[in-house]
Amino acid sequence: MRIKTKLIDFVSRCGLPILLASVIAHQIEECYFYEQRWLLTFLFAAASVLFFVLFDYLKKHRIVGSLIYLGLLVASGYFGSAMMSRGWYSSHVVFTDWFYLNRDAAGFNIYYFLAVYITGGFFLISIIYYFTQLRPAALGLMLCLLFPFVIYAKRADIMTSFSVTLIITVFLAIIVHNRQQKTGDTVKGTLDLPYIITVSVFVSFVGALAMFIPKPEIRSVLERDSHAFDITPLNSSSNSSYSNYSKLSSARYGASYTNQILFYAEASHDQDVYYLKRQAYDSFYDEIWHNDRGAEKYTTYDYYSRVNIDRKTYYETLKALADTGKYTGYGLDSRAFKVPEMEKAEFRVYDETFKGAYVPAPSGVIAKTFSESLNDPYYLYGDGEIAVKNLDRDYDYTVSYYPETTEYTLYALDLGMTGENYYAMLNAAYENGDLASDALLEQYRLAYENYTGQIEFTERMETLTKQIIQGKTSDYAKARALCDYFENNGYVYDMEYVPEDTSIDYFIFEGKTGVCSSYATAMAIMARIAGLPARYVEGFAAYERSDDGTLVIRDAHAHAYVEVFIPGAGWCDFDPTVTGYTVDYSDNGGFSFASIKEFFSRGLIFIVVLLFVFVIVMLDRILELVFRIRQRFVKGDERIIRLYARVRHLLTYSGGDDLSAHTARMLESYAMTYNGADIVPVSTLFERTCFGGIPLTDEAYEKAYAHYKYIYKFLRKRPKPKKIKQEEAPA
Repeated sequence: MRIKTKLIDFVSRCGLPILLASVIAHQIEECYFYEQRWLLTFLFAAASVLFFVLFDYLKKHRIVGSLIYLGLLVASGYFGSAMMSRGWYSSHVVFTDWFYLNRDAAGFNIYYFLAVYITGGFFLISIIYYFTQLRPAALGLMLCLLFPFVIYAKRADIMTSFSVTLIITVFLAIIVHNRQQKTGDTVKGTLDLPYIITVSVFVSFVGALAMFIPKPEIRSVLERDSHAFDITPLNSSSNSSYSNYSKLSSARYGASYTNQILFYAEASHDQDVYYLKRQAYDSFYDEIWHNDRGAEKYTTYDYYSRVNIDRKTYYETLKALADTGKYTGYGLDSRAFKVPEMEKAEFRVYDETFKGAYVPAPSGVIAKTFSESLNDPYYLYGDGEIAVKNLDRDYDYTVSYYPETTEYTLYALDLGMTGENYYAMLNAAYENGDLASDALLEQYRLAYENYTGQIEFTERMETLTKQIIQGKTSDYAKARALCDYFENNGYVYDMEYVPEDTSIDYFIFEGKTGVCSSYATAMAIMARIAGLPARYVEGFAAYERSDDGTLVIRDAHAHAYVEVFIPGAGWCDFDPTVTGYTVDYSDNGGFSFASIKEFFSRGLIFIVVLLFVFVIVMLDRILELVFRIRQRFVKGDERIIRLYARVRHLLTYSGGDDLSAHTARMLESYAMTYNGADIVPVSTLFERTCFGGIPLTDEAYEKAYAHYKYIYKFLRKRPKPKKIKQEEAPA
């Protein structure tokens, strides 16, 4: 009995604080080691129990206990320092970068994680114990609550509504519990039913309201300046690093947006979605796209001086070759050239506050070389990125381009050439003098050298790619088949989804759920497996328009897609992301499955909590109803035995006294004295049946049962002393 009493007291005092420590630890584990978060949370909870028991022992021996705790603190600090040192040597990523950046950017480091998990965990358990068991203080305990919120804020990440509500609810429960049970500087636990019901109802209801009521739209400076890509910090004095050069692609999971308007755009050519390129990436390894400006392609001045050949040049050059009739053997057919006169369009990008090193613009831009554009505000890199020359000037740029129209897309399809035939044809045409320069040859050679290979892939990815392109006789047909594969095979767009495995192989074959960067990565890799020059591109999908027709580009419009080099047509855009990402983020609302899902999920939780509150409040009545239903199926003398036991249970519940040793006469006196209830008809029939050997008749039982139902309200709840009086029982 003594052990049971101590256990109950420990659970009463420490149960909620240990739960709070475990919830906070779970949220931190979600950031750094989500694959094992549940196992790690269980281990953390077990460690919290052990440390709370240890701390209870240490506080009884102040001097020795202080020395032991100091030793544990020093050992914990030493372990953390050792792990951080090993973490640096194993990855050469500084701890602060690993701590604040997304895992896809900084990578997973087991040593850094162990430092946070063990050293940070010991510190967390210590301060929670101190502020709940030694010096109960709401303000001190709130410091613990800030840990996960600060981490998520620094990472520009968003904690789920359920997680926020759970943390705050447990914190509120501790505050209520400690305030009720605080005696001087000690905390004494109570687990009687009325107290548990009161606290449960209050805390649960407040928690439900906190989750259901919409959160105020207040954003921190970090949130207002956050963006979809460029998660790697840059040493830049610019007030916005959104369009700065980035060595690493964006995270493929867990993206979050503020819906902040970044800039505006106008276009003379009308289309539903404008794919605006910001930056392309070269190679894929360690599940991330990389650019290395020290790589061979960047070391020559040609990269900064050459430009992509525009679409009109491709079309007119290939048409001229087709008109000669010499190159039908390479697959060049004059019937593919049905595009009317190609006219250039204008695309303007502007904003009063936005600054950037790049101009997000559609593909097909007509640009000059670096030397030819000395008087222009921007120039074109070799891979199609438009770089501005003066970051301090107003962000207002107008570029000329040849749009990728429906007619041009049909031309690329009807041309039906493979890269091998295309390159061989250009060589022959150049040798025959039908090409004035080798520019087209050079363009394809550079595209093939820089944007094939340089990827990591699995055997089953290669097998799937071959299956998808089987029977396709042209590069465009292969690219279109790869692009359409995701829409036709049950893939889902979901920004909230976090997979068990973040590999692209898992996304393609198991997860089949992700965001644009997952789809673009998958297609770009499979295109390169198929031998197609392809590049992963990050930029924007511009589709939202204001009332006057101006394009509005928000951070939520950040998008990843694929460019594939099509023989005879140049770089063409392919968007493999399945439908669902073009959501209306304007202030006027618009239908959003994500917002509807969020609303109903909150509403469902609110309903569940209300149901829980209802069950708690009505628990005694529900139990009474269950008793009465079961009593209908009891036969013989057992009926009065159960009825008498029920009377004694209700008296015990209302008074909190142990009545197990009371005789029938003692119980009658107790019921009349404290509850004002006459239980004689029930107790007398019970004694006569059980001890007098007189068989129980239905008539006698029904009278006793009717009397029980009459006095039930007195048995269930003890009246105040001034209201105790015996009313006449029904005849």
